[in-house]
Formats: sequence, C-alpha cells, structure tokens
Amino acid sequence: MAPRIAFLFPGQGSQQPGMGVELLQDDEVSALCDQCASAANIDLRRLLTTASDDELRLTQNAQPALCFAGLALTLLLRRRGIEPAAAAGHSVGEYAALAAAGSIGGPHVIKAVVERGKAMADAAPAGTSSMAAVLGLDAQAIEVALAGMNDAWPANYNTPTQTVIAGTMTGLEVATQRLQLAGAKRVIPLNVSAAFHTPLMAPAAERLRAVLDRAEWRAPRIPAMANLTGRRHQDGDRIPHVLEMQLRSPVRWSSCIASLLEVGCDTFIEVGPKRALTGMMRELAPGRTALAVAVPTAIQELTLT
Repeated sequence: MAPRIAFLFPGQGSQQPGMGVELLQDDEVSALCDQCASAANIDLRRLLTTASDDELRLTQNAQPALCFAGLALTLLLRRRGIEPAAAAGHSVGEYAALAAAGSIGGPHVIKAVVERGKAMADAAPAGTSSMAAVLGLDAQAIEVALAGMNDAWPANYNTPTQTVIAGTMTGLEVATQRLQLAGAKRVIPLNVSAAFHTPLMAPAAERLRAVLDRAEWRAPRIPAMANLTGRRHQDGDRIPHVLEMQLRSPVRWSSCIASLLEVGCDTFIEVGPKRALTGMMRELAPGRTALAVAVPTAIQELTLT
C-alpha cells in the first residue's frame, strides 16, 4: 500500500548559511525566488546563499529564508511525484505548510512572512525577552509551576517530555527556579531574540493581522494543521485570525502530529534544513517513518515504500 505522506516544515532556528545554494541551481526554483523577492522587496537570493549565520539569526531574515527553502523543496518533491496527503509546520513553518496545501501562492506567502518577521523583531527589543527548553517535566507540571506568572508562559508544546517556555528575562529567571523546584531535569536557554508565541507578541500580532487580511487565502486542498489548535484549518476566511492568534499563543506541535496520525499519515518528511522536527518523531509517532530532506540530492535519493 502506498504511504500516506505528511510534509513537516520547521520553524526559526533551523535556518543555516548557504541553505539555498544547491536549490537555486534549479531553474524553476531560481525563477520562483526572483518572483518572491520582487513581491516582498527583499534580497532573498543573498539570504539563501551568502548571508552569515549572525545575519540569518535575525528574525526578519530567518523567516523568509526558511519559508522559501520549504517552498523550493516542496516544488522538487512534487516534481519527483512525491505528494503530501497532509501538512503541518512549526511556528513560521505553518506558512510553508499552508502554501503546500494550496491556500496561498509562493510570492504572497513570502511577503506575509517578511512582514511577520519585521513585526516580531520590532515588538520585542533584543535582550528584553527570550525562550528556554524545559526537559524532563510534563506540560501539566510546567503549567502548574508557572501558574500566576504574568511574565513567563509555555510557548511550544513540542513533545510529552519537551516544552519550551518564553517570557521576559526576569520572568525566565523566576520560572527556571520554579521549574527546577518542580523537578525539571534541565532548563536550557535558547538562542532566540524574543518571547515568541506569548502575550508579549500582541503588538506584532495586531500589525501582522493587517497584512494577513490583504492576502488572498483559500481553503486548504489537503489537511493543514494549525499550531493554535492542533487541528486542521477548515476554510480560507478564518486563516488570518488563526495565524494572528498563533503569534501570541503556544504552538501545540504534539497535537498537530496527533491530528496527522488521525488522518492516516504514516510517513513524515521534514521539508527544510536540519532535523529539528524529525528528532521529535520517535516520541510523537513511534514506529512511523520519519525522514528529512534539506537539499535536492536528498530528494533524488529518497526511497518510500
């Protein structure tokens, strides 16, 4: 029986210098890059080829570069006849997932993602807030430990044993102490510039909404899971609201994967650099096939049974 494939698109942190060099050697990918760069008024080609690690770490650069890598790899996967039965993306990856599901075209989604990155960068001055991964404590225990705090919150429900929290620097210090007392094995600061997916992103979410409302969204042609709920997007009209709320609410990644399993997916392909999502699949979907494709050669060598 043919596998039911889900495409998974990673979020910020998976970007890496030169991640588009091989991709842009393909004429169709190169043409799409030019269209997206023109629509969003950014030098996308430079971000994908010669930008430094420090430059790519900036939110406003990381997001469009990573989203385009997802679009390009999707194009190449489909050219090889590998079609997704469903899709999901982590944080900014949700935009690439919606594009893969036919809800929005490439140039329009890159334009939206550029504005998202700028709004997020402006909403939180560098050094005032951040995020941390909590290991060895379940989500409910984390919620109890952080109860009553108004400057630190759960931000990513990644797996049963990995939750990311986010908040102000002071809030994260207090939260770390509370979590260690509650039995967390480790609380690891993450190399990000702000407390994404928390109420601190409300100004960015409101600014983003105006951009999302101007884009033309269609109902997904295949199930595309929403970080906000962990369930599938139902229609195009609601997508701007859901994506606005996504920015100020936790990413329910483990629920997204559970929903992909519910619709029958048994093979998961991470469409982007690195293997951040593939590494979680042993815990989220034990026994299922999980692969990652970061470059065209990986797609050529892919064997699915």
